[in-house]
Amino acid sequence: MPQRTFKGTCTLCGASVDKRRSTAHYITCAPAHDLPTGRDADLLIIRVGAVGAAEYWLDVEAGAGAALSNLDAFLRRTWVECCGHLSLFSVPPFRYSSSPSALPRWLGRESTERSMAAKIGAVFSHTGQKGTYDYDFGSTTRLTVERVGARVGRIGKQPVRLLVRNDPLPWRCGTCGAPATLVCCAHESDDSPFVCGAHEADHECGDETLLPVVNSPRMGVCGYAG
Repeated sequence: MPQRTFKGTCTLCGASVDKRRSTAHYITCAPAHDLPTGRDADLLIIRVGAVGAAEYWLDVEAGAGAALSNLDAFLRRTWVECCGHLSLFSVPPFRYSSSPSALPRWLGRESTERSMAAKIGAVFSHTGQKGTYDYDFGSTTRLTVERVGARVGRIGKQPVRLLVRNDPLPWRCGTCGAPATLVCCAHESDDSPFVCGAHEADHECGDETLLPVVNSPRMGVCGYAG
C-alpha cells in the first residue's frame, strides 16, 4: 500500500512541501532566508507531530541555547493554548514541566522532573532524539517532538522559527458535504461531528457544543478555538 502524502506550506518561501521530503527543502531554503547580518548560532530542526493524527505536523528551527520554555510557548501559541493548562515535555530520562514540583530526593536518587529552563540543545542533544509534549493533564493533547537536523545560521532574536505547517485539512459537513466550519465537542453518534454554517441550527447536540474548525490537533477539545 502506498504511503499517504501529507502536504505543508513553507513559511519562508511559500512552496508546497511534502512531509517526507521537508528536511531536504530546508538545506537551501532556510539559509537563504537567514538575516544578512548578525551572529551565527547553532540551530536545531525539530519535527512536531500529533499522536494518532499524522496529518498534523510542524517543522521548526530552534536556537540550541534557547530555553525549552520557548518551545512550550511556541506550541501553545500555534497549536494548543486554550485555558492556561499545565504542560510537560518527556524526553528520557527526564520530564520538563511548566510547573516543576521540586520533588525531594528519595532513597538517594534525584527526581526525574526538571524545569523548562533547560536548554533545547541539551535536551535534544542528537539528531533522531525523540520525546513527547503533553498539554492539559485532563483533556490531554499529546504531541511528538523529534530532532531531525541541525545547522548554523542567523534567525535573529526569535528563539523558535516556524518552517512549515501542515495545510488545513478538508473537513466536510456530515449533513451536506460542504466545507465544515464547526466541530461538535460532545458528539457520540457514528455520524460525522463536523457541521457547516447552513446546518448549525439543525445539529442534534445543540450549538453550545460547537467549536470552530481550526488547523490544530486540539480542535474540538476543551475550549480551544485556535
